[in-house]
Amino acid sequence: MHATSAHGEKITPLRRNLRLGLWDGVTAMPLVVLSQPGNFVVAALLTTSFGFSTGTYGLITSLPFWFNFLQVLLTPLLAQRLHARSMTILSAFLHVAGWIALLVALPFIPVGENARAVGVFLTVFSIVALASAINGVSWNAWMQECIPVRLRGKYFGFRNRLLYLSQVAFMLGVSGLLAWLDGTLLAYQILFGAAIVLRIGSVVAQSRMKTSTNASTAPPQVPWRDQIHVVRQDKTLVRFIVFAAVMGFATNLFGPFYPVFMYEELHLSAAGTNLLLLLGVLGAAIAFPTWGKLLDRFGNVPVMVVSVLLWQGANLSMCVSDTTNLWMLYLVMPAGGFFSAGYGIGLFGLLLKLTPPGARTMGMALFVSLSSLAAALGPITGGYLLTAAQARGFTLMEAYHLAFVISPVIIGLSCYFLHRVREANSAPVAEVVGAMRSVRTVASLFGLSFLVNQVFFRTAEGRGEKLRARASKLR
Repeated sequence: MHATSAHGEKITPLRRNLRLGLWDGVTAMPLVVLSQPGNFVVAALLTTSFGFSTGTYGLITSLPFWFNFLQVLLTPLLAQRLHARSMTILSAFLHVAGWIALLVALPFIPVGENARAVGVFLTVFSIVALASAINGVSWNAWMQECIPVRLRGKYFGFRNRLLYLSQVAFMLGVSGLLAWLDGTLLAYQILFGAAIVLRIGSVVAQSRMKTSTNASTAPPQVPWRDQIHVVRQDKTLVRFIVFAAVMGFATNLFGPFYPVFMYEELHLSAAGTNLLLLLGVLGAAIAFPTWGKLLDRFGNVPVMVVSVLLWQGANLSMCVSDTTNLWMLYLVMPAGGFFSAGYGIGLFGLLLKLTPPGARTMGMALFVSLSSLAAALGPITGGYLLTAAQARGFTLMEAYHLAFVISPVIIGLSCYFLHRVREANSAPVAEVVGAMRSVRTVASLFGLSFLVNQVFFRTAEGRGEKLRARASKLR
């Protein structure tokens, strides 16, 4: 017997999964955002409240990338012993446990960069990073069993919009809370506590979801050794992975230090910094439809190159920012979000297009793993360079300004590797829900925080429009 709703409708297992999936996404979002590397809340907590140096902050920021690199070795072993549903729920519990440990320990952590404080944060964020890395892969696999192919486009499109609205609401709420309590430790305790409670609600929703027997699962793939051979023989994909590694390092070399710069040198509050970052998110949201049309018309690679150059052109202006021209940030941040959106959409569309069907799992895993490894070295290197610049007589403001010249130049030069990627524009992008959580993690690798809650897919309507356009050309 199926349960019935208040309107007398039968609640089928599938309908129940769909509803619980929405609840899962919305309630998980705050803690997921807080767990992203280099987010403004953790940046303010570590550098402002506890006074960590740029080197230590860079090390802690790199942890999600290290564990995302290592998960390619760990997750297959766990998958042999646990079902995707069990892995998802257990890793979610571990994620919550890590944040609860931080919440309990927060009042007792001594202020300042000492062994005890650094050890606590390294341990806690290692647990959080490990749980997030495992959860990203297992959740993706499980959703393919819960949500039928025929519903994925419409369902995840609606879910994306809902998660975007919840993300904006969360960021506004954080600004209000931090401004009200003036960035005190109590503000972070309330923020973390509320996010943990919501995440527990997310885990409860996941535990009530059941694997649907009607859901289409991914077709069986060839053995991993054969997949590695397929990937190695695909020169275009190899070039794309090389580009991803270079880009991951370049964007994370000084990218996580932009919020720190705003706190330390521009003397902005955490609430003020959050509002500036929110302008970037809104700029990206406005730009999505326009970039989508350009990508369909001209292909991913050329549009991505233009997008990156415009994006870094906007970021380059940060090298002259100081307390006398704060107004400039209100132009730079939305412009950066607007231009980087084109690169973000193109990146994942190109990834799905280039990964060979017979080795999609390995291609995706190598892309994420190698780009994560390179990205992990970025903030560590950036923190070391900022510290070394100060040791050589540069002021911290001068060191940041120099960094904000170097970073856009390196990122712009990385377009050389992207330009060498040969894209067959006529090749269709298969309907893929496969990169859902992997896409979220990779988005953070390239500083695309506004894409954290996006799920990429091709709808039936989109395929129909493309077929009609081709038919029109033939006539």
